Formats: sequence, C-alpha cells, structure tokens
Amino acid sequence: MLRTLVFKCLQMGAVAMLVMAFTLGSAGAQPAQAANATQVSAGWIPLAGSLYDSQTDSHINFNGLIHIVARWKFLSSGGAQLDVDVNLPAAGVTVTMDTGIPYTASGAGQSSILFPNDPVFPTDPVRFVVPSFLLVAVGSDRPLPPNPILPPNPVLPPNPIQPFGFGLQFDLVFAAAGVLDFTASTVQVVELPDLGED
Repeated sequence: MLRTLVFKCLQMGAVAMLVMAFTLGSAGAQPAQAANATQVSAGWIPLAGSLYDSQTDSHINFNGLIHIVARWKFLSSGGAQLDVDVNLPAAGVTVTMDTGIPYTASGAGQSSILFPNDPVFPTDPVRFVVPSFLLVAVGSDRPLPPNPILPPNPVLPPNPIQPFGFGLQFDLVFAAAGVLDFTASTVQVVELPDLGED
C-alpha cells in the first residue's frame, strides 16, 4: 500500500515535470520565431514642399501622394532592420510653378536602416533621404496660348528646360510592433547638393 502511494506520487511528479518542460520549451521557442518575423506596412503618404529652379528663377511647388512599403524585420541578434521601398508615380503628384510652366515629377528608390538591440523601436521619427527622383518640364519657357492662333511670323522653337533631380526626406513613425503609422509620418521635398561644384 505504501509502495503504491509512493509510486503514484513519483508518477504524478514525473508527469508534472514533463508538462513543465514542454511549457518552458515552447516558451523558449517563441523568441526565436519572433526574431525572424517581418512586419510589412504598405500605403500612401502625403508629400509637400517646394524647390527653387535656377534655370527659370522660380519656385516649384509639390503636392501629392507617394507609395511606400516598409518591411520591419526582427533580427536574431535582438535588433531590427528596416527596408523601405518608395514609388512616386507622375500621376500621384501635382507640380505647379509661379511661371506657369507645367512639370511632371516621378521616380522610385529604396533605403535600409539597422537598429541596435536597445532601443529597438526609436522614440523619434526615423529620418532618411531618398535621392532618386526627377523633375521634367512638360512645356517650354514660352508656352502657346490655350487656343493657338497662327501668328504672322513663325513661332520660334522653345528653349528646352533641363530636367533635374530632387530628393524626398522621410520622417517615419512606427508603432511598438514595427507597424508604420501613416498619419504621423511625413514626406518633404528636398533639394540635392550639386555634386558638380568644387
């Protein structure tokens, strides 16, 4: 009788230890799985800003939307990597100029940022510049009237306006789970430094 009682206690203890081992084992496996998890956010962010065009001595104003895909990957080291792909379709932005010359803006680019172990989630917006966008004049510096009339003398060919590049500065805000907050994030048009000058 005593031997049966001791055997039952040992058996229940062994079962309890097995349950505990499986519980701890599965809990220990969760961080390893989470370390390889990737959070993807995709959507549109408004952009605004202006550039000075030295060719025409005027300001160019931008309003529109840019598409962004942000991939926040948790690394096995405990840190995180942010990969961002952005696309500015010409149909997604309105470009106006005080001289009335119509422009189109377009381009795409990407950036990657590594975060250390602590803090993984930055408290300030993540700021970076993507420099791969192009502004092209659609018209000329002497546009014809909306309903052209034939002048007595031939119209001279328009002087071409050279396209030029510009950048977009991103200030991205993330939630604690690596999810991009589209309402708190901003995009500004920025001038690029002239690399041809000494």
